[in-house]
Amino acid sequence: MAKEPVTISWEELNTRKVDQRLREQQAMTRNRAYAKLRADDLPVAKPARGSLLNSTTFCMAALGLVGGLLAWGCGFLILIKPAEQKAIELMSGIEQTQFQKANGALTQAQADASVAMQRAEAESNPYFAAMDDQSLTESQRASRRADVNRRATVKKSAINVLSFGLCGMFLALCLGIGEPLSERNLPRGVRNGALGAILGLIGGVCVSLFIDRVYRAAGGGSGTVDVQQYTVRDVLARACAWGVLGLFLAAGPGLLMGNLKKIMIGLAGGLIGGAVGGALFDPVSSVAGPDISRLVALCAIGLLTGAGTGLIENAAKTGWLKVTGGLIAGKQFILYRNPTYIGSGPECQIYLFRDPDVGRRHAALHMVPGGIELEDLPLGQASVVNGQPVSRARLRHGDQIAIGATTFLFQEKAKQK
Repeated sequence: MAKEPVTISWEELNTRKVDQRLREQQAMTRNRAYAKLRADDLPVAKPARGSLLNSTTFCMAALGLVGGLLAWGCGFLILIKPAEQKAIELMSGIEQTQFQKANGALTQAQADASVAMQRAEAESNPYFAAMDDQSLTESQRASRRADVNRRATVKKSAINVLSFGLCGMFLALCLGIGEPLSERNLPRGVRNGALGAILGLIGGVCVSLFIDRVYRAAGGGSGTVDVQQYTVRDVLARACAWGVLGLFLAAGPGLLMGNLKKIMIGLAGGLIGGAVGGALFDPVSSVAGPDISRLVALCAIGLLTGAGTGLIENAAKTGWLKVTGGLIAGKQFILYRNPTYIGSGPECQIYLFRDPDVGRRHAALHMVPGGIELEDLPLGQASVVNGQPVSRARLRHGDQIAIGATTFLFQEKAKQK
């Protein structure tokens, strides 16, 4: 007897029961197809050579170095030489000219022309005007320079705040995009970079308001003011002061994720990078001058903050996925967030791009008591664990996972008994 077709109404078609039944039928069809395949016939991703760009530590260190260079370049442009220092240099030049004239190295006309040129260069310099006024006594000159100093304090403070703010912004911006760059995730890179830039700017401005106090409180500057001489206390004090600046540089990604462990790793990496960069400042300054010293210190902060954050993160990991085949082979994803989504959508924590077999939100990793579970979501092809399609499965150390054209190796640290 021929089977009669089953008819359903429009209202019944849109009920949850019918939708659930259709999903079950699709899952059964997919599982039967996989059941007919041998293990050798299951799709295997084409292995690809690893790249340094897949290493989070390398990307963060490299971008941190770039951030240090940008911070130094921008700070160098806005860090105007103090008018007092310029006035001292011009007065020294005039004295040198007078000395050469007295020794016969210059004629009267040559000396007068040189002095006139230097005075013209310092025409609007209030410090030079006080130093060069021969009608004033030494005490009167000192009093006038003190008055000029008081008026210049606001300008100096503004330049200092702007310099630290921009340095922090560039460093944190570059450090923020390091990890998304290793994942080829441009949208997340934009978000992390923007948040990092904001935090770095705020941090730099805040630190500029008290960094000198931290330096003095830690014992710095208590000896000679000669840049050619410094004490161990000066080096340690500078390390403390710049370490505080480093705290603001690498915390952006953790704040964006809302994950305390990620935030603490970022803070630790920033503290290490800032402390080492600050410790290098005085020794390099005594050899190469303050400009080169600032360059070395900022580059060290960026490089070591990025590398330190990556290394600390690697040491503190408990569960992670290593990509063994696909476009980003060699990349490692440390599992922080619960749940961690895998898919072709850039909002996913594990972003699998340019794969038509991967759904926008394809699978989810759940951190449950005692381990991690993989849940297959009803988008794209099936998620495969050790050659078998799964709907939800507890992962064990060494499990092989295939999602689209990408394969993963699941690893976790052995739990202490």
